[in-house]
Amino acid sequence: MNPKYVVAASREEDDISNHHAPTEKEKKRVFCGWRFGIIGGSLSVFVVLVLNLSFTLWTHSQRGFTNKRGILHEGHCDEIRRLNVAAHVMINIFSTVILASSNYCMQCLSAPTRAEIDKAHARGVWLDVGIPSMRNLRRISGKRALLWSVLGLSSLPLHLFYNSVIFSSIATNNYVTFTVNSAFVDATSIDDVDIPASIKPVAVGLHEAARNGSKSLQPLNNSACIQAYAHDFLSDRSNLLLIASDANSTSTPAVFSTTTTRDISTGCGSAAYSWICAEPYYSCNDPCQSHLSEVLADAEHWHPYHAESEVASEVKYCLSQKTPEHCKLQFSLQIVIVVIVINTLKLVLMVYVVFGLKETPLMTVGDAVASFLNKQDPTTRGCCLVSKFDIKVNKLRWQYRDGESNAPVAKEWLPTKVRWARAVSRTRWWSCGLMISLAVTVCSVLLCWGLFVIMGPKDLGTLWRLGVGAVDVRTLIDWELKTLVANVLVANLAQPILSLIYFIYNGVFTCMLAEREWNQFGQKRGGLRITSIPSGSQRSSYFLQLPYRFAIPIMLLSGLLHWLVSQSLFLVAVETWDQGKRLDRESWSQESERTTTSPDWLTCGYSPMAIIFVIILAVFMMVLGIGIGMKRYGSGIPVGGSCSVVLSAACHVEDEKIESSKMASKPLQWGCVPSGGSDGVGHCAFSDATVTFPQQSVLYAGKS
Repeated sequence: MNPKYVVAASREEDDISNHHAPTEKEKKRVFCGWRFGIIGGSLSVFVVLVLNLSFTLWTHSQRGFTNKRGILHEGHCDEIRRLNVAAHVMINIFSTVILASSNYCMQCLSAPTRAEIDKAHARGVWLDVGIPSMRNLRRISGKRALLWSVLGLSSLPLHLFYNSVIFSSIATNNYVTFTVNSAFVDATSIDDVDIPASIKPVAVGLHEAARNGSKSLQPLNNSACIQAYAHDFLSDRSNLLLIASDANSTSTPAVFSTTTTRDISTGCGSAAYSWICAEPYYSCNDPCQSHLSEVLADAEHWHPYHAESEVASEVKYCLSQKTPEHCKLQFSLQIVIVVIVINTLKLVLMVYVVFGLKETPLMTVGDAVASFLNKQDPTTRGCCLVSKFDIKVNKLRWQYRDGESNAPVAKEWLPTKVRWARAVSRTRWWSCGLMISLAVTVCSVLLCWGLFVIMGPKDLGTLWRLGVGAVDVRTLIDWELKTLVANVLVANLAQPILSLIYFIYNGVFTCMLAEREWNQFGQKRGGLRITSIPSGSQRSSYFLQLPYRFAIPIMLLSGLLHWLVSQSLFLVAVETWDQGKRLDRESWSQESERTTTSPDWLTCGYSPMAIIFVIILAVFMMVLGIGIGMKRYGSGIPVGGSCSVVLSAACHVEDEKIESSKMASKPLQWGCVPSGGSDGVGHCAFSDATVTFPQQSVLYAGKS
């Protein structure tokens, strides 16, 4: 082997092989470059863990747990709805922070060391440098590959459960509606009035409250009354007196009709308040909700329909019983324990990577160039124009061995400005497109199914009024899944897929930006960006290949996508109250004529508008990636800044007077350098001296 290739390894590599007391420089190394980046990620994961633990302990001490659930807040449903949205925004921020930190650490773990690259090159295999890589896992140390796998797999259950740690429950009131005359309100007693025995106590209570002018009964005009009770889940009102006109003008108290509103059927909107309409709109295809505008337009002549009455009476005004709202923001102990365990596991693994791993992987293009200049790789001698396409597509045999006939031949320089998309492998592009297309397809199928089963109007205005992530009886799913865990698993089934999309999408941009950094060395001179302690013109960097101006927007897009999906298919919990008391299972089972199996519902609901937004955002992300991939690189350097062979081949300094190990700390540019060959074949390499652009149709290779 040529003596000029026998160069001492870099100081960092010496540190690995020699077991001596840590120097000050070694101690500083922990707090610079990629290790400092993982420390920052570990601190972020630690903060999330502390918040998760603190929140759990606070809930346990202040609220307690019943059936492994804690109540964070109980009160007005609008307030609970706002708190639930805010809680899920925070949860998705936390999960995105954990996901991004984990992804950063995984990229560091998959990065090869110089020794691993040398070993691979000796076998004719190239490795990825500066990008997330699964193909490297077979060539790196088993310990790092195992850590990478555990970090990746632990993201799946985290995102499967995290969004359902906090969920809201809706309170719905059973109520009785009485249509009465004015004499009913003024009568001293209604003992002689013909009222079914099962609801007679309710009527007596309403009569006493109305006669005494109790504030618990709120007078409402017809329009306000209709709007107050036209809800599938009535949480702030209960029993109702409809004061109707009496055709006989009698002074005797009378109850013309009664209606008991109890159970709500999933999928059939407005069944709970179909009594409001003057016709029997009980059909799911023609619900009362579709006719509310007509009823409100003629509210002064309101004739509500009652099954028990033969003639609908015209209502003059209403007396509505106000009740406290009992909507709740709840906290699942089972789920948060799973999240805390995974959160802790990720933190421990990341801390171990910082302080437990003694290897020094090549994280960036600058790390690799510095290493190959410090210790040149003989296997890539004579390949200065080799590109990633030559190796992957043309299957070029690039290994150089003295005296062997397979040594690379000189190559003609053909300048081409390739698109950014060419820096990304077809496998990565296909994976990204397939995963996003799968997400869009699943959402589209779910949207079509949801629109098919929704009863009544399905225009865009109606879907918009359903809201994003809002509970509506028309969008509840009627299935046999009744447990919390089962519904949580279904509601969050898409979250791990989104995490995988983030990993792949992040990788696509990392490949394009790594190639951009490499390509700039063919256009202008600059210092190497390294993740170890810099010297001279070198720059230290905490990010790997994806600059923050790209990394942060991708994180935000991923977080927004996670949140929108959490609002597309979500957990729904409903609690039933009857006459001011929450119904328990025992009292529920003792009553007859029930259409549901429990006073508490646990199911899933969906939001058509949220699904539409998910589809739009997913398509936008794909178009954005393709659009940026249409940009072109300069033509001054071979393509392949993430390929270890291309990086190595560009770092062969042929002039024996130049000490390449000192060159790495200076501003560098890749180009045509003076060659001592007599055969007219030029040579291109990194140099701190003046270089020229390669000339078209000129042959270049290493000095022969």
